[in-house]
Amino acid sequence: MRFRQRGWAWALLGLAVVVGLALGSRRAPTEGMSDDRLFALGAQMKCLQCVGESVANSEAPIAQQMRSEIRAQMSQGRTDAEILSYFGDRYTDRVLLNPPSGGIAGLVWVVPVVAGLVAVSGLIATFRRWRTDRVEVAEPTRETRERVEDALAERGSGADGGDRSHGH
Repeated sequence: MRFRQRGWAWALLGLAVVVGLALGSRRAPTEGMSDDRLFALGAQMKCLQCVGESVANSEAPIAQQMRSEIRAQMSQGRTDAEILSYFGDRYTDRVLLNPPSGGIAGLVWVVPVVAGLVAVSGLIATFRRWRTDRVEVAEPTRETRERVEDALAERGSGADGGDRSHGH
């Protein structure tokens, strides 16, 4: 019964992950003048005046100016990469919430993946070792069985007749 309950829990967890991935994979527009595109670009830049807020969410004056500049560049037909590059050049890459993937900054992308792979490899090796380190229980030999039977027979033929059910 417990196995069925666990199976349902895993199935529900899997369904939640699939739904989350499907909703999260919806892409914002990459061209045009829509507010969705404006806020998608603003969400990739941090507000230089606020702590922990993106340009999309901040109401600080600099964030409002940056959104206006994003809108102006969108009206000029610039791509998302060009707009982000403009802000990276103007304010340095510290304004970008997604660091560049080249050079030393590329380590931000590589190190977590490598650490995850090392951790999974370590777990696999540990589980394999546990499986091989199990103590093998050998079948008793004929001699061992005879000794046990003899010991039980001697115990059963004792003074109390082998009846230990009354707690004596």
